[in-house]
Amino acid sequence: MIVITGMRAEARIASAPGIRVFACGGNVDLRAEAIRNEVLAGAPAIVSFGIAGGLCSGMQPGDWIVATAVCSETQRIETDVEWTSRLMERTPNAELGDIVSVSSPVRRPAQKRYLHSNTGAMAVDMESYQAAVLAQELGVPFAAVRVIADPVERELPPAAHLGLQPDGTVAIGEVIGSLLRQPQQIPRLARVTVDAFIAFRALLKGRDKLGPRFASLNCPTVLGNRSMSGAGAVHTKPSPLPI
Repeated sequence: MIVITGMRAEARIASAPGIRVFACGGNVDLRAEAIRNEVLAGAPAIVSFGIAGGLCSGMQPGDWIVATAVCSETQRIETDVEWTSRLMERTPNAELGDIVSVSSPVRRPAQKRYLHSNTGAMAVDMESYQAAVLAQELGVPFAAVRVIADPVERELPPAAHLGLQPDGTVAIGEVIGSLLRQPQQIPRLARVTVDAFIAFRALLKGRDKLGPRFASLNCPTVLGNRSMSGAGAVHTKPSPLPI
């Protein structure tokens, strides 16, 4: 099974026997060829896992969201229905809703509220939609499960998103450089760091509940792409998944 994350820290939490994890640093396209090769070699499914930003007032640091669909600002891809249901059983306090993916960090509350208003999504990340496009292309089931790190009202300082490298590691030097140039960021960065600690603690605590293979199903049903206007989804029947 393939797990797609943004950060190396998320990848370490996701790791388990039989799991191939790709930390993409916010750009799944950079690892797309390797992911395709894994699927062609027999990897039966793709799941997006990690932290995300909250887009509505009810989502707080440490809250789980299981995606009903992932979207860009114009397109929407539904997740595997049965797999999503199984993930909800494993995370009973999770919210069920859409996740929107963007190409660059969303720092300001006004931007988050715009995304929520425009797409209806409850959370935002940078990987899930690209991962879903790959899964659809390859004809394998897809699911997404994330933990909220920053609530909608939290404005992220520039340093919070500097230095995320393609392999999912953080360039500490760039973060420190940003703080030296703009030391007024430090109080906000401290608040964001606390939020992130809460999110990663929840991610680590909940990982075992998902099971080593992320609650994958024996008989999944894949739903294809549909536009935001609600066009009908295309159904396909992929190979069975091991639990």
